[in-house]
Amino acid sequence: MSRRIERVDKNLQRIIGQIIDEELQPPGLVSVMRVSCDLDLTNALVAVSVYAPNEDARPTLEYLRQRIGLIRRELAARSAMRRTPRLRFVLDSSLEDGQAMIDRISELSHRN
Repeated sequence: MSRRIERVDKNLQRIIGQIIDEELQPPGLVSVMRVSCDLDLTNALVAVSVYAPNEDARPTLEYLRQRIGLIRRELAARSAMRRTPRLRFVLDSSLEDGQAMIDRISELSHRN
């Protein structure tokens, strides 16, 4: 991956996170974990981590998907890109996976 794409990914990650924090009120706490654009910057995969009170992230993800138009408009206004990429939100489970691993290690260390 080129440095340019990496810089664009990081910038989009920051801006999308700001938009979610400032403009939206999703059910649950949303963190934008990473953004991955394709080489021609027409599509962007946005991986989000969700901490929801009921432990079900699907309503939050659906909420974000329903507001893609608003997010893209804000992204276009806040970024210096010629074209705003199409966004696709997916769940990132790396935090949950990491916590499960820590819990498992802790459980195994207490057995010994």
